[in-house]
Amino acid sequence: MEDKKMTKCLNCGKEFEGKFCPECGQRADTSRFTIKFIFQNLLLAILSNDGGVWITLKSLFTRPGQMMVDIINGKRKSYFSPFPMLFLTLSLYVVIFTFTGSNKKNFDGLSDDAEVEMIQEQKVESNSYTDIEYDLDDETSENIEKTLKWCLRFYDNHYTIIFILTIPFYIFSARVCFGRKNRKKYNRGEYCIPIVYSLIMVVLYQCLTSVAFYFSKSLYDTMDDLNIVVSIIAFAACFNKMMEFSVGKTVWRSILMNVFYIMILVVLTIIAIFLYAIIIAS
Repeated sequence: MEDKKMTKCLNCGKEFEGKFCPECGQRADTSRFTIKFIFQNLLLAILSNDGGVWITLKSLFTRPGQMMVDIINGKRKSYFSPFPMLFLTLSLYVVIFTFTGSNKKNFDGLSDDAEVEMIQEQKVESNSYTDIEYDLDDETSENIEKTLKWCLRFYDNHYTIIFILTIPFYIFSARVCFGRKNRKKYNRGEYCIPIVYSLIMVVLYQCLTSVAFYFSKSLYDTMDDLNIVVSIIAFAACFNKMMEFSVGKTVWRSILMNVFYIMILVVLTIIAIFLYAIIIAS
């Protein structure tokens, strides 16, 4: 009788027979990290029908509401975890955003280089007329205008950072706008699940928008104008079954949620702009 082949787990040290360690679940045939190994595992994560990216994306766009309920109720093995999925999607967005050149746009019709030259010229001109007295209010207004442009440009060029940093604002807005009953039913972590998956849908739409920028500026402008609509649809789709509202009520609450979220950002931005302008003026 042949001896059974035993394998020692490289993770926990337990000896076992088979393909997976019964103690920690690690595979028996661990390989060295090579480029081939990394790409194989990446493809496996994307194409796998057992908790892979592909099956998660398919469920996210065909039955998002049921997917949220499944995850909250503990049926999670079939889905890719929300935050790794978000970071993977954001990484894809950064690559497309940079490659297509959509990160070169700004709000005054000038290229980034042209704007830098204009600012430098203004500095030289202002230094040449140091004997001219400037009105403090005009200078403060100019500082506010420049800071506002910078904030808008920062938001547009650092979309991924804004998404991650403002997830708590989305959670707060959702808990306010979807009612007291649901605040008692779901905790903040459970609210985070549909919010993160909704943001994944929005980021994927932004990927398409950036691709459109590469081919057609007018098509990009049209798609970019629809971003808020896509955001509302994504939130409504993910929250609908979880909240047990009608479609119309879920859409209305999703609109309120986005408005409340934008109001928070606007208030914080205004406070930051005025503080910055006052500091510069002084």
